[in-house]
Amino acid sequence: MRSIRVQAAVLVIFFSGLACTATAGAAGEAPTFTKDVAPILFDNCVVCHRTGEVAPMALTSYRAVRPWARAIKDKVVSREMPPWHADPEASLDFKNDRRLSQTDVDTIAAWVDGGAPEGNQADLPPLPPIPTGWQIRDLGEPDVVIRMPVAQEIPAFGELPMTNYYIPVPWEETKCAQALESKPGNRARSS
Repeated sequence: MRSIRVQAAVLVIFFSGLACTATAGAAGEAPTFTKDVAPILFDNCVVCHRTGEVAPMALTSYRAVRPWARAIKDKVVSREMPPWHADPEASLDFKNDRRLSQTDVDTIAAWVDGGAPEGNQADLPPLPPIPTGWQIRDLGEPDVVIRMPVAQEIPAFGELPMTNYYIPVPWEETKCAQALESKPGNRARSS
């Protein structure tokens, strides 16, 4: 009778081990760029991170993104990117809130921690349409364009910290902004 109990206990432990191994294998698979990370970057980052725009590097392909994987993880985990300067503790809901969800942040972190695999090309979504002119969707031409009072030179190589500029507005009365957009002054020199 003791032999049957021992054999039953061994079988329970064996099958429990198989179940844990199967679960760990499925849960332990790193997200891939093509299936999991590219949709996040294409929906949230490519508007600025593409050739000719204000961000320092393009995030439009695996080859372009892979060298920056650790830096991307650091910036999204610290909530420096995408930039969003509204108070995160405020109870306001903004319809154009640029912050990534915690799920998106966790996906990018898991992708980097898992070795930043590329994945299957069949899973890669197409790049979003790249608008020309003003990037603020559905608003047309701006009501006001405010230029920086000084030119900011940006070196061709290296990384600069994110900088905020405070520029006086050309009116006295209180106004509400529906949208804001920053544009480089000399696209021929931006990359």
